[in-house]
Amino acid sequence: MEPPRRTNAPLATAAAKKKAPDLGLLLPAVIGVELSRHVAAMETVLEDFQGARYISRTELATLRAALTGAGRIARQAQQVSRLAGGRLRQSHERLALQELVAQVLKESAKRLRALGVEVEPHLKTVEIIVDPGLLMSLLETAVDWAAARGQRIQVWLDIKNWPEHAILRLKVKQAVSAGVDMRPAEDDECLDWYLLAQLAQAMGVMVEREKIGDQTQLTIEFPRTVRQLEGLTALEVDVGEFMSSETRPLAGHRLLLISEDDRVKRELKEVCDHLGVVLDSTPTTRQAVRFCELDTPHMVVIDERLHDKNFDELREDLLAHNVNYPFLEIAEGNNIVEVASWMGDRMSRISRDALKGQLPSILAMELAKVA
Repeated sequence: MEPPRRTNAPLATAAAKKKAPDLGLLLPAVIGVELSRHVAAMETVLEDFQGARYISRTELATLRAALTGAGRIARQAQQVSRLAGGRLRQSHERLALQELVAQVLKESAKRLRALGVEVEPHLKTVEIIVDPGLLMSLLETAVDWAAARGQRIQVWLDIKNWPEHAILRLKVKQAVSAGVDMRPAEDDECLDWYLLAQLAQAMGVMVEREKIGDQTQLTIEFPRTVRQLEGLTALEVDVGEFMSSETRPLAGHRLLLISEDDRVKRELKEVCDHLGVVLDSTPTTRQAVRFCELDTPHMVVIDERLHDKNFDELREDLLAHNVNYPFLEIAEGNNIVEVASWMGDRMSRISRDALKGQLPSILAMELAKVA
């Protein structure tokens, strides 16, 4: 299984990019190679003990390190197998990425110092929506991967201009040593990299490693980044502009309605015609899922009575590709008009009795997210 790839322009034209091969039969070989290093260390200590009937503190430390390393490999192999086995149940939460990166670096500081690794963080405030547990595993594995490739690590967290995705970069350089080049070989594969690739794939993020001059760089891109929209609220949307037959900036957008109610269909179609929005409809959530698999609309509206597990899974999938994807639920009660924030877990809701008066402004606000 190949890890996610970036499709945009390369980070540096002179970069010699490294692409990880499929897992296939290579993963057992990688596990074997990494385990053999620890086994060799254990055997050396055992042979010395058999000869001298004495074990020094240094040898004891070597033995403990080898056992710890072997245990870590076993856990990583289990994680890779679990991640590659299929879709995981994830809890998507809005998280301050810079805080979690700083936390991982703080928790790793003592171990990194013992390895002679210096870390220089440059963290911008960024919020993303991902599973917290998987994110922590991703960050910890990224730090471990970088620490194995050099003694100087710069950690950069920023947001690129377009699309507005959070970018985490770990730039690694080998410290100057007495004529000894300890950098890994160009074709070196390791369990950390396979685990990174599987975590990234499960989370829907993109990961890439590359050589740029004398440094190695790991880049992680988070598509589900919270957009920082300054001074924009629902009250500041000029509905008249959106309803104007001359401008109609939302013309051409496509909306999918999931409803069996003919009255709802008629009222929604009337508003869509004024906005220049194309309306499609399905009577069930199962058909809506199939519809979106063939051609994803710009927005989904659902009758609350049809809200089920199929819809929740569809919503999760669409939000995984676009964190700002708009949804509207037509509620059963009276006098309900709830406008969700530009980011968050809630959907906008509107009651049937408010459709005629409030639907145009709600649709204008929601479609403005993808305009």
